[in-house]
Amino acid sequence: MKKLFVSLVAALGLMAGAQAATFQSVVNGDGLVTDYSTDGLISFDLDFQSLGTTTLSYVIGAADTAALSFNALLRNFTGDGITGFNFSISGGEFLYSGTVTRQFDGSLITDIDFNGAHANVDLGSPEFLDVEIGDPLAVAGGQLNWGLTGLSAGDVLNISVTAVPEPESIAMLLAGLGVLGAVARRRQRLAA
Repeated sequence: MKKLFVSLVAALGLMAGAQAATFQSVVNGDGLVTDYSTDGLISFDLDFQSLGTTTLSYVIGAADTAALSFNALLRNFTGDGITGFNFSISGGEFLYSGTVTRQFDGSLITDIDFNGAHANVDLGSPEFLDVEIGDPLAVAGGQLNWGLTGLSAGDVLNISVTAVPEPESIAMLLAGLGVLGAVARRRQRLAA
């Protein structure tokens, strides 16, 4: 009986050592994150509440050191069109880029530029809905996850995702600020 107990404890110890990447927190930004990571896969949904950068922190597990896949569902809750995404990782590098699928028109995006720890996705035209990086919904049809390499167990991996707004959104913001400034100046003149 004692040998059975010792064997069981040893097996549980081995299983605990083979853990997957563990989501720690959102380090920067106001995006809402739901994590779906498993052994050999970092996977999350990121709901953008505003344009800008959201950084997620993961601790790499022993099961993730040989090959690590990456996918994400990026949801646009900003109301603005997004023309691309920039990715940056704090450790390792992108081994390969998989697919990117737009929900607004359902097309696959092939304009992905990646170099080391950075990857840029150009959507070509504004996207107002969701974008799939890799295959986060696990659907058949040729979607491929992205690959990461160069990480060791215990490494802290920060993944930064930046939503790139359409130029018209920036122009409208600047025009709105100009109108507010003009109204404020006019009020000052009338008060004087």
